[in-house]
Amino acid sequence: MPRDEIYLEPEKELEVYGHYDVVIVGGGCAGITASIAAARNGAKTLIIERFPFFGGTATASLMGNINGFRNQVEPDSLQTTKGIGEEIILRLIEIGGVGKPPAVYSSKIYPNTKGKLSYCFAVDIEKFKYITLLTVRNAGVDILFHTYFAEVIADDNALKGIIIENKSGRQAIFAKVIIDASGDGDVAFRAGVPFWQTKGNERHRLTDCLMYKVVGVPENHQIKGCESNGSVILWGPDAGPIDATNAHELTEGEIHTRLRVYENLKEQQENNSDLKEARVVETGPLLGIRQTRFIKGLYTLSGDDVIQGRRFDDSVAMASSPVIHYYGYRRFLEHEGYEIPYRCMLPQGVDNLIVSGRCISSDQIAYESWRAMAHVMAIGEAAGTAAALSVKQHAEPKDLNIQTLQKQLVEQGAEIGQGRKQRN
Repeated sequence: MPRDEIYLEPEKELEVYGHYDVVIVGGGCAGITASIAAARNGAKTLIIERFPFFGGTATASLMGNINGFRNQVEPDSLQTTKGIGEEIILRLIEIGGVGKPPAVYSSKIYPNTKGKLSYCFAVDIEKFKYITLLTVRNAGVDILFHTYFAEVIADDNALKGIIIENKSGRQAIFAKVIIDASGDGDVAFRAGVPFWQTKGNERHRLTDCLMYKVVGVPENHQIKGCESNGSVILWGPDAGPIDATNAHELTEGEIHTRLRVYENLKEQQENNSDLKEARVVETGPLLGIRQTRFIKGLYTLSGDDVIQGRRFDDSVAMASSPVIHYYGYRRFLEHEGYEIPYRCMLPQGVDNLIVSGRCISSDQIAYESWRAMAHVMAIGEAAGTAAALSVKQHAEPKDLNIQTLQKQLVEQGAEIGQGRKQRN
């Protein structure tokens, strides 16, 4: 909506919440693993999150389908996401926290032991909340829920901290390194990092939808959805071409989809008799947002990098999922996977900031592959490890010795391409 007036906010003194080595903004899949990695590597770490649980899209948007641990089709002999993401899945398996993924994600089933995970897992969302909170807490991370990022604290081009808003009011937090795991690149945006973003009815754009959970389906059903403990999560109403970084458009998208939930279920029931007795028991607290801003980093991962299976000297993660929309069909990769360079996480023009999650530097084609949550967890682990090592070495993240970072990631059990190299 157009603004025709402004209000000048008075200056005031802010209470300082704390001083940290590493602060992570956002507790989605990228933020979770970033916080765990940073704390395990000795950094005094704080993570802030607007919900009272972790998981982001996986939990708040009910998108409980974690995929991308290996290529969905042959060649799939290399598990391309390991490390903390694998650890979380194995813990979920131990407590019965995984269910049946939708048929569209069908692939070869592996033993689902360490190093042998299948492509994808439908997770019990409540158990995912439990395991991620437990793991973050046990790593020694300080947690601040019900908290929003508001502004950056900067000295020229170097970030020194952030300003937050919560029930305690407006507070300042200082940090040596900040990780933007907000999904929308909010910290980078406030810091003035250049970015690109699709808007309107652009053809090459992933749309947003509201997920919802139903019960009352037969045991051996044929429903496209994520099954867990007798319930099924369905892809629901489409939000249309909204800009989810605009509060008004995001609100309208939420209203539009939530008012169409029962109409949407009726439409699905007409096309699938297995949904005849289904009833809605939960809608996600948050619309499923698939893409907004992409920062411009020191390197931009391209579609050609993805299709060709490119390798990089500064690789910190791997990915192997198909490009899901750009070509008009799911374009599967004809190789085991490609590498993700550290430079994609380093924003142009701003120091002491690492960007993680779905807003790293990438073009549309590449994004539609590495956006899978397993890959995002690997990117988060790399970000948290890099932040902690930067603090240890008294180095700006852009000046961190890449071999030191890679060595540490491999020792932690991450896959950055060494598995493929060992067989060649």
